[in-house]
Amino acid sequence: MTESEEPMAPPDEADFLDRFAELREVAAAANGLVKVEVDGTSDLVGLTIDPRAMRLPSEELAAAVKEAFGRARAAAQERAMQAVPDALRQETSELTALLKDIEADARGNMNEILVAAGELTARLDRLMRDGLR
Repeated sequence: MTESEEPMAPPDEADFLDRFAELREVAAAANGLVKVEVDGTSDLVGLTIDPRAMRLPSEELAAAVKEAFGRARAAAQERAMQAVPDALRQETSELTALLKDIEADARGNMNEILVAAGELTARLDRLMRDGLR
C-alpha cells in the first residue's frame, strides 16, 4: 500500500459513514415561512424562505432562520448519534477535536446565513420604502 492509499473501512463502518452523509433533517420556524435543511454534519444543505416572510422585520427573519437551523441541527445530531456504531461511541481526543470542528463549521455557516438574511431583508425594506414614495 502506498502512502496515498487509505485502508478500507470495515463494511459496517463504511455503511455507517454513507448513512451519516445522507442524513437530512428539516425544521421550520415563523409558522412555516422559513425552512432549513441540514445534513449529518450539520452543514446547511437547504434554505427556503416563503415570500411572505419578507414582510417580517429583518431581526425577526434572522431569528427565524437561526431558530429553524438550531432545530434542524439538533434533530440531525440526535439521529446521527443513534446511528453511530457502539465501537465509534467511545470518545477519543480525535473524535472530540472532530466534533469541535463540526460545531465551529456549523456556527460559521449559521453566521453567514444570518448576515445574508439581514442583507436581503434590508434590501427588501429599502425597495418597499422606495416603492411607496
